[in-house]
Order: sequence, then structure tokens, then C-alpha cells
Amino acid sequence: MTISVVANPPQPGTSEWRRIITASKVPAILGISRFQSQYSIWHEMHGDVEPEIPDRDRMAWGHIAEASLADWWAYKNPGAKLNPRRAGSFEIAYTNTALPFENIATLDRRGFFPTASPGERFHIVECKTAMSFDDWGRPGDDDSVPADYYAQVQFQMGVSGIHRASAVVLGPYGEPEIHDVEFREDEFAAIVDRLVEWQASLDMCLAPDLDSRVSTYETVRGLHPEIDREGVVQVEPWQAVDMLDRITGVDRAEAEARAAKIEAMELMGTARLLKCGDVKVADRRARAGGKPYVQFDKKADLSEVAS
Repeated sequence: MTISVVANPPQPGTSEWRRIITASKVPAILGISRFQSQYSIWHEMHGDVEPEIPDRDRMAWGHIAEASLADWWAYKNPGAKLNPRRAGSFEIAYTNTALPFENIATLDRRGFFPTASPGERFHIVECKTAMSFDDWGRPGDDDSVPADYYAQVQFQMGVSGIHRASAVVLGPYGEPEIHDVEFREDEFAAIVDRLVEWQASLDMCLAPDLDSRVSTYETVRGLHPEIDREGVVQVEPWQAVDMLDRITGVDRAEAEARAAKIEAMELMGTARLLKCGDVKVADRRARAGGKPYVQFDKKADLSEVAS
């Protein structure tokens, strides 16, 4: 039997957990995570920097949200059961020894349909919260689940052998949405191929290239925590010019953005909205009775507005 439940999976942040390819790490490894870069996850798994551990309140809220979202899924699937709490947790961890690297796929909850055929009795319930639905489609639409979560669930299905899954998401308004995810064997195989290459890069100490992600910046800071007061590094003139140009470019861009806000506020006066035809360009808002400020709609589509 190559697939089994892990009775006591290593805790996140431990040295044992770091080197294991887990479902939650897969999006960053593939380079499609909205939250972490390949460079960052590589150095965490290589043991060069400490992984970021969420604070206790954030973790507690995550578990509370997972419980309520799983209950919503069960409510919307009459006859389905949810796995009970074991050793203080609802999560279930699987591993698949047929894969050529250490792996764990932890499920938030596992649904069970008692009257279904053997291959369709279990169901993965992956629970998410979202500040907005901008990255989500409508349930039932193609590609309705963000790419990073989609890859995570594909890996969970491939490792666990449970080929039915739903992502349940609580957004900023309304009731939770349930997005069913279809298992794609070809996509899982492609993910596994990428993960084999990733494991080889760890074994050979071949880190990914630098990029401009915030998590990469924080990782580089963590790689060099000491300051050698006598240390000097020389760069070529073109490198110095390039770096300084990019830094001063930020200052110029911030000044231009501030000028745009000033212009908009002057035009708007006491009005709440700034529009071009029927398209909202910006709005004025205030926090807790403070002075109003302008918020531009960066996704405003002016392509259909006549010039």
C-alpha cells in the first residue's frame, strides 16, 4: 500500500517538516503562489532561514474558520459526514511512498458519503478565507479557483488517492462559496515532474534566481543577519547606476502618484465619485471620521469609453 495516513505528522516549522514537500508548499515551489516566492521557499526548505509561523490568533482563527466552512459544505451536501476530531485536530495527513520524494498532503477535513460507491465515498474539503473575490471565479466556471490553491488541491488528491475535492471559501460578504475541483491525472503528473526537479535542486544546493517579490527581499535579509563593519563589496559602474536609477525611479513614481491624487481631490471637491462616462475612476473615503482621501480604481476599464 503506497498511500497511508500519517498518524503523527511533523509540525510546521520543525527541521523534519522543512525538507518534506507538503501540499501547502507546492504553489510556491511551482512559482505560482501569490504569497511566497520560489527563492523564499527554497531557502526555507534548505534550512537557511526560519519559516514564518503565523501568530496564535491567526492560527486560531484559521482553525475556527475551517470548522465553520466544513460544516457549511456538509450542510450543502445532505447525507455527507465529516471526519471527527482526532488528537485535538480535524486535519488528516496523507503520504504516498510511490512518489520519489518525501511528501505529505494535509486535508483540512475529509467528507464521507456512506451510500456512494467505494471510489467516491471520500471527499477532500479544503477551506479558505479571502479578503476579496478578485482572484476567484464563480462556482462551476472553468478556472474558478486561483491557480495556487488549485495546484495545492491537485497535489492533495494525487497524494491521498481521494479524487473528489471542493475548495470552500469565505469572502468579504455573503455566504461561503463551494468550488468543486476535478482531478486531472495529467496535471498531477506534471506537478510531480516539477517537484522531482525541485528536490534535485535542494540536494545539489542550486537555489532559484533572485526576483522582485517581497518574500524574496525578506529572505535575503534573513540570509545575512550579521553586519561586518569592515566588509566592503565592489560593484561595476553600470551596476551602481542601474540600482540607483531604480531606487530614484520609485521616488519619482511616488511623487507622480501623489500629484494624481492631489489633482483628483481638487477636481472632486466634496463629491464621492470621480467617473469617466459610466466608469468609476476613483472615490473619496475616510476612516473613523478622519480627513477624506482618494482611492483610485486600478482595474478601471476605459477601453470602451469614447475619447
